[in-house]
Amino acid sequence: MSDDIVDLVFALHGEAVAQEYADILWRALQSKLPWLADEAAAGVHPLGGVSSGDKELYLTRRAKLILRLPAERVEAARALSGARLDLGGNVEVGAAHERPLSKITTLYSPFVTVGTAVEDDFFAICGARLREVGIPAQLVCGKAHTGRGQGEDVWRGYSLMLFGLSIDNSLRVQREGLGGERKRGCGIFIPHKSIAAVGEISN
Repeated sequence: MSDDIVDLVFALHGEAVAQEYADILWRALQSKLPWLADEAAAGVHPLGGVSSGDKELYLTRRAKLILRLPAERVEAARALSGARLDLGGNVEVGAAHERPLSKITTLYSPFVTVGTAVEDDFFAICGARLREVGIPAQLVCGKAHTGRGQGEDVWRGYSLMLFGLSIDNSLRVQREGLGGERKRGCGIFIPHKSIAAVGEISN
Protein backbone atom coordinates (compact mmCIF):
# COMPACT_ATOMS: atom_id res chain seq x y z
CA MET A 1 0.00 0.00 0.00
CA SER A 2 1.22 3.51 -0.83
CA ASP A 3 0.52 4.87 2.64
CA ASP A 4 2.82 2.41 4.43
CA ILE A 5 5.76 4.68 3.52
CA VAL A 6 5.54 8.44 4.08
CA ASP A 7 7.79 11.48 4.23
CA LEU A 8 8.21 13.10 7.62
CA VAL A 9 9.06 16.75 6.96
CA PHE A 10 10.88 18.74 9.66
CA ALA A 11 11.42 22.48 9.68
CA LEU A 12 15.15 23.21 9.69
CA HIS A 13 16.71 26.35 11.16
CA GLY A 14 20.29 27.30 10.35
CA GLU A 15 22.44 29.19 7.89
CA ALA A 16 24.98 26.79 6.43
CA VAL A 17 26.29 23.24 6.69
CA ALA A 18 29.31 21.47 5.25
CA GLN A 19 29.02 20.97 1.51
CA GLU A 20 29.81 17.27 2.06
CA TYR A 21 27.15 16.95 4.75
CA ALA A 22 25.47 13.66 3.79
CA ASP A 23 27.59 11.31 5.90
CA ILE A 24 27.73 13.81 8.79
CA LEU A 25 23.94 14.11 8.74
CA TRP A 26 23.48 10.34 8.68
CA ARG A 27 25.76 9.89 11.69
CA ALA A 28 23.98 12.68 13.56
CA LEU A 29 20.58 11.10 12.87
CA GLN A 30 21.80 7.71 14.08
CA SER A 31 22.95 9.30 17.33
CA LYS A 32 19.46 10.69 17.92
CA LEU A 33 17.45 7.78 16.49
CA PRO A 34 19.58 4.60 16.84
CA TRP A 35 16.85 2.40 15.34
CA LEU A 36 17.34 4.12 11.96
CA ALA A 37 20.45 2.03 11.30
CA ASP A 38 18.38 -1.16 11.22
CA GLU A 39 15.39 0.24 9.33
CA ALA A 40 15.95 -0.90 5.76
CA ALA A 41 13.04 1.11 4.38
CA ALA A 42 14.28 4.43 5.78
CA GLY A 43 15.83 7.10 3.59
CA VAL A 44 17.09 10.64 4.06
CA HIS A 45 16.28 13.30 1.46
CA PRO A 46 19.05 15.67 0.36
CA LEU A 47 18.95 19.09 2.00
CA GLY A 48 17.96 22.12 -0.04
CA GLY A 49 20.63 24.74 -0.40
CA VAL A 50 23.06 26.59 -2.63
CA SER A 51 26.83 26.34 -2.74
CA SER A 52 29.35 29.02 -3.66
CA GLY A 53 32.09 26.41 -4.00
CA ASP A 54 33.74 27.26 -0.66
CA LYS A 55 32.97 23.97 1.08
CA GLU A 56 29.70 25.22 2.57
CA LEU A 57 26.09 24.65 1.57
CA TYR A 58 23.94 27.65 2.41
CA LEU A 59 20.48 26.55 3.45
CA THR A 60 17.55 28.19 1.73
CA ARG A 61 14.61 29.50 3.73
CA ARG A 62 12.60 26.56 2.47
CA ALA A 63 15.20 23.92 3.43
CA LYS A 64 13.72 20.97 5.27
CA LEU A 65 14.98 17.80 6.87
CA ILE A 66 12.91 15.03 5.32
CA LEU A 67 12.95 11.38 6.30
CA ARG A 68 11.24 8.74 4.18
CA LEU A 69 9.95 6.22 6.68
CA PRO A 70 7.56 3.37 7.31
CA ALA A 71 4.40 4.96 8.73
CA GLU A 72 4.82 2.92 11.90
CA ARG A 73 8.10 4.75 12.63
CA VAL A 74 6.72 8.28 12.32
CA GLU A 75 5.88 8.87 15.97
CA ALA A 76 9.28 7.62 17.12
CA ALA A 77 11.01 9.88 14.59
CA ARG A 78 9.20 12.97 15.86
CA ALA A 79 11.66 12.87 18.76
CA LEU A 80 14.04 14.75 16.44
CA SER A 81 12.04 17.95 16.88
CA GLY A 82 14.04 20.33 19.04
CA ALA A 83 17.35 18.57 18.40
CA ARG A 84 20.48 20.54 17.53
CA LEU A 85 22.76 18.96 14.96
CA ASP A 86 26.33 19.88 14.10
CA LEU A 87 26.57 19.40 10.33
CA GLY A 88 29.67 21.50 9.86
CA GLY A 89 27.38 24.29 10.95
CA ASN A 90 24.76 24.15 13.68
CA VAL A 91 21.13 23.58 12.74
CA GLU A 92 18.03 23.12 14.84
CA VAL A 93 15.31 20.66 13.89
CA GLY A 94 11.81 22.11 14.18
CA ALA A 95 8.28 20.75 14.12
CA ALA A 96 7.32 17.96 11.73
CA HIS A 97 4.39 17.02 9.56
CA GLU A 98 3.63 13.94 7.46
CA ARG A 99 3.45 14.06 3.69
CA PRO A 100 2.14 11.16 1.60
CA LEU A 101 3.94 9.86 -1.45
CA SER A 102 2.91 11.46 -4.72
CA LYS A 103 0.91 9.90 -7.55
CA ILE A 104 2.76 12.00 -10.12
CA THR A 105 4.31 9.67 -12.69
CA THR A 106 7.46 11.62 -13.53
CA LEU A 107 10.08 11.29 -10.80
CA TYR A 108 13.47 12.81 -10.11
CA SER A 109 16.37 11.96 -7.84
CA PRO A 110 19.27 14.43 -7.52
CA PHE A 111 21.79 11.64 -6.84
CA VAL A 112 21.59 7.94 -7.66
CA THR A 113 24.59 5.67 -7.13
CA VAL A 114 24.91 2.14 -8.49
CA GLY A 115 28.66 1.55 -8.20
CA THR A 116 29.98 3.18 -11.36
CA ALA A 117 31.03 6.67 -12.44
CA VAL A 118 30.76 5.83 -16.16
CA GLU A 119 27.56 7.37 -17.52
CA ASP A 120 26.77 4.66 -20.09
CA ASP A 121 27.26 1.93 -17.48
CA PHE A 122 25.19 3.87 -14.95
CA PHE A 123 22.34 4.22 -17.44
CA ALA A 124 22.44 0.52 -18.33
CA ILE A 125 22.52 -0.64 -14.71
CA CYS A 126 19.63 1.59 -13.67
CA GLY A 127 17.51 0.44 -16.60
CA ALA A 128 18.31 -3.21 -15.91
CA ARG A 129 17.45 -2.94 -12.22
CA LEU A 130 14.09 -1.38 -13.00
CA ARG A 131 13.30 -4.05 -15.59
CA GLU A 132 14.30 -6.80 -13.15
CA VAL A 133 11.53 -5.70 -10.78
CA GLY A 134 8.99 -5.19 -13.54
CA ILE A 135 9.04 -1.39 -13.73
CA PRO A 136 9.13 -0.10 -17.31
CA ALA A 137 10.31 3.51 -17.51
CA GLN A 138 12.18 5.97 -19.67
CA LEU A 139 15.33 7.41 -18.12
CA VAL A 140 17.16 10.71 -18.40
CA CYS A 141 20.62 10.99 -16.80
CA GLY A 142 21.67 14.38 -15.52
CA LYS A 143 24.71 15.79 -13.74
CA ALA A 144 27.50 13.67 -12.29
CA HIS A 145 27.91 13.79 -8.51
CA THR A 146 30.40 12.55 -5.93
CA GLY A 147 29.69 11.98 -2.24
CA ARG A 148 32.37 11.64 0.42
CA GLY A 149 32.31 10.18 3.89
CA GLN A 150 35.06 9.49 6.36
CA GLY A 151 38.52 8.53 5.14
CA GLU A 152 38.44 7.16 1.61
CA ASP A 153 34.69 6.45 1.59
CA VAL A 154 33.43 7.79 -1.75
CA TRP A 155 30.31 7.13 -3.81
CA ARG A 156 29.60 8.42 -7.32
CA GLY A 157 26.61 8.66 -9.59
CA TYR A 158 24.25 10.94 -11.46
CA SER A 159 20.96 12.71 -11.10
CA LEU A 160 18.19 10.70 -12.73
CA MET A 161 14.70 11.35 -14.05
CA LEU A 162 12.18 8.60 -14.69
CA PHE A 163 9.06 9.11 -16.77
CA GLY A 164 6.42 7.01 -18.47
CA LEU A 165 5.68 5.32 -15.14
CA SER A 166 2.27 4.08 -14.09
CA ILE A 167 0.90 5.47 -10.83
CA ASP A 168 1.51 2.14 -9.11
CA ASN A 169 5.10 1.97 -10.34
CA SER A 170 5.73 5.59 -9.41
CA LEU A 171 4.70 4.75 -5.87
CA ARG A 172 6.90 1.64 -5.91
CA VAL A 173 9.95 3.65 -6.97
CA GLN A 174 9.29 6.22 -4.26
CA ARG A 175 8.87 3.50 -1.66
CA GLU A 176 11.86 1.38 -2.65
CA GLY A 177 14.29 3.85 -4.22
CA LEU A 178 17.07 2.88 -6.61
CA GLY A 179 20.71 2.08 -5.95
CA GLY A 180 22.69 2.46 -2.74
CA GLU A 181 23.38 5.01 -0.02
CA ARG A 182 19.70 5.65 0.61
CA LYS A 183 20.43 6.94 4.11
CA ARG A 184 23.01 9.38 2.79
CA GLY A 185 20.63 11.07 0.38
CA CYS A 186 20.88 8.85 -2.70
CA GLY A 187 18.18 7.09 -4.70
CA ILE A 188 15.35 9.07 -3.13
CA PHE A 189 12.80 10.05 -5.78
CA ILE A 190 10.44 13.00 -5.67
CA PRO A 191 7.71 14.10 -8.09
CA HIS A 192 8.68 16.24 -11.05
CA LYS A 193 5.94 17.88 -13.10
CA SER A 194 7.73 18.27 -16.42
CA ILE A 195 10.56 16.83 -18.49
CA ALA A 196 10.63 19.82 -20.85
CA ALA A 197 13.80 21.41 -19.43
CA VAL A 198 15.80 18.24 -18.96
CA GLY A 199 17.29 17.91 -22.43
CA GLU A 200 17.70 14.89 -24.67
CA ILE A 201 15.53 11.93 -23.73
CA SER A 202 16.96 8.42 -23.72
CA ASN A 203 14.92 5.24 -23.97
